[in-house]
Amino acid sequence: MKNKLRRVVDRTLICYVIIGVLNFLFCTALMFLLFNVCGFSDHIAPLFNYGLGSVIWYLSCKYIVFPGHESTWGQLLRFVLEVLVCYLLSYYVIAPLLGRVLLRFERVRRAFSFGGEEEEMISGNCQMTIGAISYAILNYFGQRYFVFSERFVHLFRHAEEAPQEEQAGDVPTEEP
Repeated sequence: MKNKLRRVVDRTLICYVIIGVLNFLFCTALMFLLFNVCGFSDHIAPLFNYGLGSVIWYLSCKYIVFPGHESTWGQLLRFVLEVLVCYLLSYYVIAPLLGRVLLRFERVRRAFSFGGEEEEMISGNCQMTIGAISYAILNYFGQRYFVFSERFVHLFRHAEEAPQEEQAGDVPTEEP
């Protein structure tokens, strides 16, 4: 149990948390500003958050959190896929379900009324907060074990990276 915990709580987690908190604060502030001040919807404002945040995040993960991994189109494709899956799960599954449960409590409703007293504002602020937190958690594990993991490199290799005998045009012969 201790060894499993040590494999998860290591340098990458500490770097992830520090960079993640800074990225989270900046991009989440932008999201709430767009929602509460500019009138963007609770589905559009997070897109700006995660668009900008994803670019910052990819570069941070690539060069600081998980350094030393070869940069490939496959890795970029895995990153985009992982961000999309985390976003959809966080904002279209987890946030609406958990938001419905939490917003039944008056104390929670008051905590999320900073954008105004309208039901739409309270619900939007609550769901965006839940979405942001669940996204951060899902994203860490996706980045660590899918995007920047050596396990998945072979799945996205191009044809030109095939073994030598295939590149040379050798046709395997059948043995009698």
